[in-house]
Amino acid sequence: MSIQVKALSKRIDNREILRGITFTWQPGRIVGLVGRNGVGKTTLFRTMADHYLADEGELVIEGQSTLQQPYCRQKLFYIDTQRHFFGGRRLRQIITTYALAYDDFDQSQLTALLAAEHLSTKSYYQRLSKGQQMLFQILLALASHVPYIILDEPFDGLDIIVRERIVAYMVEEVAEHGVSFLISSHNLDELDGLCDQVLFLQHHELVADYDLESLRATARKFQLVFADKHIPAVVKEHGQLIKVYGRVLEVYFADYTPTIETALQQTQPLMMAVQPLTITDVFRVKLGDRQAVWGGV
Repeated sequence: MSIQVKALSKRIDNREILRGITFTWQPGRIVGLVGRNGVGKTTLFRTMADHYLADEGELVIEGQSTLQQPYCRQKLFYIDTQRHFFGGRRLRQIITTYALAYDDFDQSQLTALLAAEHLSTKSYYQRLSKGQQMLFQILLALASHVPYIILDEPFDGLDIIVRERIVAYMVEEVAEHGVSFLISSHNLDELDGLCDQVLFLQHHELVADYDLESLRATARKFQLVFADKHIPAVVKEHGQLIKVYGRVLEVYFADYTPTIETALQQTQPLMMAVQPLTITDVFRVKLGDRQAVWGGV
C-alpha cells in the first residue's frame, strides 16, 4: 500500500508550476521534498490535498484514485500553513472541525497530548507562539489517525527544543504506527538524519528521487589535496565539486566503484579523506553544473 503521484501537472494564471510530477510515497517512511524557493513545493502539496485542482494527472491512495474516490483523501492530512481558518479561533473550535472531517479522530488523545505540552484548548490559536502553533498542528495530525501526513516547512523559525519535540513525535509515529511523513524544508541540514527518501524539484519537474540508504551505499564524498594545481582526469570525469577550501577539494562521486577507487589512489593525492555525505551535498551537486564548476578551479 502506498500513495502514488502520477503525472501531476498544474498551471496558475497560465504559468506552468508543476509538470508531470510522478513518485511513490511508501508507508512508514519520512520523505523530504527539496528545491529552491518558488519552485512549486507548496503548490504540489496543495494539489495533492485537492486545495488546487490538478490540470493533469492523479493521486492514487492505497489503490484508489482520488478522481473516482475522492473520499480516500481521508487517509491524507495537510494543513496549509499560509491559508487556514485557525486565526481567531480557540483550539477547541479547531479540534471540533477536524473531528467532523476525520472519521478516526481521537479527541481524548489530542487533549492528553496538548496537556503534556502545556497547551490549553481554551487558548486562541493566533496568540500561541510559532513553536506552539506548529506543535498544535502536529498533534492535530496525529490525533486524526491518518497514515499519510504532509508538513510544509515544519521547522521554519523554531527553536531547537520545539524542533526536537516535533521530530520525536514523528519518529515515534513512524516506528509504532507506520505513519508516513512528506516534509519540505528550505534548510536541508534539518532533513539530514531524519529522511529515508528525498525528492528534488527543479524547473517545474521532479528531477531526482533518492533512497538515501541506497545512495550512501554507492556514493562517496572526499576531501582531496593534490601535489600541484592539476586536477586528475578521474576526478573531473567521475566527480563533482562541492566546495574548495584553499587547496582542499571537497568532491562527490555518485557511483564510487572499485575501478574509480584504484584510479584515484594512483594519482597519489596528498590527502584523501572520506567525509559524511549530507542531503545538502546531494542538492548542491544535483543543481550544479559539473563542467562550469571544474572550469573555475
